Amino acid sequence: MNKKIYFIVFVTAFILRLGLLLGYKGISQTYEKFDAKAYEAVAVNLMQGNGFIEAPGMPTDGRPPVYPIFLAAVYSITGHSEFAARLLQCFIDSGSAVLLMLIAGMIFTPAVAALSGVLAALYPPFILYSNMKMTECLFIFLFLLECYYLTKAFKERDNKSFVYSGIFHGISVLVRAPTLLFPLFLLPGILFTGLRKSLLKGFVLYVMISSAIVSVWTIRNYYALNDFLAVNTGSGWLLWYAIQDDAWNGDEIVQLSPLREYPELKDLPRSKMESIVGKKVVKYALTHPGSYSWKMAKNFVRLWRLPIGKVMLGRVSPALAGLYQAAHCLLLITAFFGLFYISKSNFICALPTFLYLSYVSLMHSVIIGTPRYRLPYDHFLLMFFAGGLVFLYNRFKKKPFETPPAEDLPHEAHGV
Repeated sequence: MNKKIYFIVFVTAFILRLGLLLGYKGISQTYEKFDAKAYEAVAVNLMQGNGFIEAPGMPTDGRPPVYPIFLAAVYSITGHSEFAARLLQCFIDSGSAVLLMLIAGMIFTPAVAALSGVLAALYPPFILYSNMKMTECLFIFLFLLECYYLTKAFKERDNKSFVYSGIFHGISVLVRAPTLLFPLFLLPGILFTGLRKSLLKGFVLYVMISSAIVSVWTIRNYYALNDFLAVNTGSGWLLWYAIQDDAWNGDEIVQLSPLREYPELKDLPRSKMESIVGKKVVKYALTHPGSYSWKMAKNFVRLWRLPIGKVMLGRVSPALAGLYQAAHCLLLITAFFGLFYISKSNFICALPTFLYLSYVSLMHSVIIGTPRYRLPYDHFLLMFFAGGLVFLYNRFKKKPFETPPAEDLPHEAHGV
């Protein structure tokens, strides 16, 4: 693909994100709530030499370390300039659009790759969250770097790419923890698709490197909190949330606490309380499998049905929110047609993408998934949407089907 296209996509994305930054100065008051304030508190304490402290005398247990380090580094250089942090995030998120093009270029045709980048540059939720002082922007960039190197590793059978993907997986988990268990989903893709001989060594490197990076913070948690906590608290709370019948008011999530059901746990440390709540949810799932499965199915549908930002938009104009919902449904339908681009020639290098989509679908059905949690994976949704548009355009024009570049499959993968 012509390098000018990458440059045009990057510049377009940056101009749009910068335009929002300069034109809407009230974004922090409108959209940044508890999470953003907590990360700010940890970052300020880091700058002051107090360590990873969220409140006086309280080592943070709910905030992974990388984003506060990012904020503290920017503040230390710029004199605590929130504008500088947001500006850097605009730059980073523009790079994410280019990364999506690179991933799409390894799986699909150049036309699909270029359109994927344009869509990522223009996608309103990406523009909005690049301006917000929250983890999404940095996580998305690191997550796409991991996916880029995983795709390259599967396509080229390259152990060095597995090493890089392990590094970025470990760092991204320390930005946001939900992807921690993704290697468990990646392993079957290696063992049961005829790739074991060519990819297993690289996969072991991927797991060892990412685990080593995450374990640094796990050890810190053990000594600072006197408890085993892989990354941060939150999982038990969200497991409980996922089975509550009153967790949603229409399309808006309702603020609830498991302490309403288990008030006896209120004096326990958050990590211990969530561990107990998580075990109670697992017990419920085992004793009521039918009811639990139905709740998970509803969570799955809501995860993908709701467009990101619909609730925000609905507060301004219900009519616009309805149009936005219709556009999202059209996006999902068109993305389905993008699956027609998957064949034996590109199935293997598309496998990490499919496995990540499967992982997030299961993870955020079990751990309640608001649309915001889906944001990083909308890049793949846009990629398949681009594929669907190109596919439908070619069918309408009755053009010959353009297949993605063929892979050089190793001997053991020919049966895929």
